[in-house]
Amino acid sequence: MDTLAKMTGKICLITGANSGIGYETTKALAKMGAHVVMVCRNEAKAKRARQEIILESGNPDIDLLIADMSSLESVRSLADSVIKNYSQLDVLINNAGIMNSTRELSVDGFEMQYAVHHLGPFLLTQLLLDLLKASAPSRVINLSSKLHSMAKIEFDNLQAEKKFGAFKTYSMSKLAHLMFSYSLAQRLEGSGVTVNAIHPGVIGSNLGSTPGLIKIFMKSPKRGAETSVFLASSPSMAKVTGKYFIDCKPAKSSKRSYDQEVADKLWELTLEQVGINSEQLVA
Repeated sequence: MDTLAKMTGKICLITGANSGIGYETTKALAKMGAHVVMVCRNEAKAKRARQEIILESGNPDIDLLIADMSSLESVRSLADSVIKNYSQLDVLINNAGIMNSTRELSVDGFEMQYAVHHLGPFLLTQLLLDLLKASAPSRVINLSSKLHSMAKIEFDNLQAEKKFGAFKTYSMSKLAHLMFSYSLAQRLEGSGVTVNAIHPGVIGSNLGSTPGLIKIFMKSPKRGAETSVFLASSPSMAKVTGKYFIDCKPAKSSKRSYDQEVADKLWELTLEQVGINSEQLVA
């Protein structure tokens, strides 16, 4: 398709942008003419990725911000930098992800996958909502996973303090992220800011070792990025919100993901965990 000027004048922020799906999403949007802000944790790897993308896309408007999405302080600093340096934000893609085989805690004392997949994106999105609203029509895209269907929100084990399981804990963090997407979409109805979640597919990337999965059956990161790019750029998606996408098409998520009572309880708990009170709340 004709993509060379499709995103010209748009500013897109992508977390976890230096490898895997994030890298391919950045490159695709850069080729469309977007001004892309890469958010990465490892500065050396990020600088190499940025140069590669500039060379391949021919687009010099690729910025780099360093942040650790597992750290609430780092996320707040990131949001401050974005608000200070950019007068608009058209697309926010919460892409950063990890998969741990053992229980690990963030600097704030939260289970690491829960911190990266739920708390970090929740806080970053809340802090950038004024900018997103001022830039409307704008879009928020959250990377969940089909594995969310294996989980339920266990409020007495959110940090895997009772039991950790590689798939179980990962899946619950992705379910929390998906429920956040639905809750935020409801709260932003009519604001001009859309919120959608995606399952990118089982990807052969450096997310982490995934026992029992053979790479020959996995999508490439480039294929995995297609739905993110579609939701970020397609005119047909301008007003679509509160949906879950697989392979660029809306899909049903698990029955548990639509539980409003659990979603509301998780929303209030997450506000406490990230240190936002009702007076500070944007949505």
